[in-house]
Amino acid sequence: MLNIPKHTLIHDVTTRWNSSYDMLERYLEQQAAVYSALTEKALKKNKDITTLSDQDVRMAEEVIEVLKPLKTLTTLMSTQATPSVSMILPLKTTVLNSMEPNEEDSPTVREVKAAIRENLEDRYSACHDFLHKCTALDPRFKALSHVDDACRDRIYNSLITEIVTMEEQSEEATGTTAVSSSPGRGHPEASESSPPVKKSAMAELFGELFKTQVGNKSSLQLVKEEVTSYTLHFTGFQPTCMVEDQ
Repeated sequence: MLNIPKHTLIHDVTTRWNSSYDMLERYLEQQAAVYSALTEKALKKNKDITTLSDQDVRMAEEVIEVLKPLKTLTTLMSTQATPSVSMILPLKTTVLNSMEPNEEDSPTVREVKAAIRENLEDRYSACHDFLHKCTALDPRFKALSHVDDACRDRIYNSLITEIVTMEEQSEEATGTTAVSSSPGRGHPEASESSPPVKKSAMAELFGELFKTQVGNKSSLQLVKEEVTSYTLHFTGFQPTCMVEDQ
């Protein structure tokens, strides 16, 4: 008769994400049914029963709008279909921006926004560098539009330095292995019995091509070019590489 979905009311549970949002949303959906039930003749005799005022309902609607970004965020972070660690800082920035107060906010909405901002602002501060790198390495967020230019350059320069260090360590390890396994060095018996190192299919197919392209460029130069190519593709952003050639 009321032409609303037949849903039960939801209780707020402190250990369950979004339960406050779901409780308010469900009450607003079932508001007519709740009011109709509470005003039945059999219940009117009980003077302790009260209903929400129009002001209370309006406040619930405002709070729902404030909590909606958190509902979307937690739903997105709970999915197992896509990687989520790279989304943490962009989503955090989005939520903090949505919690900025404005002149139209009621006192209650301002209090709710302030409480959410205070709770979120210092979260993940201990692992910001790691999360920034994860975000930069995700093609969906590689433009790093949630940070300023200085921070963006710092993130990519840090990645460049880390990649170069890994490349140099890999080259040193490969060089050491080649020396220790070369004829006339180390233990002859061990070198004779050791099988030759097999090249990967990629190395066999494109090894000479890679050598021709690389030329005499340093690892740092190569990494810079790769990072620049990565950031320019689809984004138009080009990092200002502050790392100097060694």
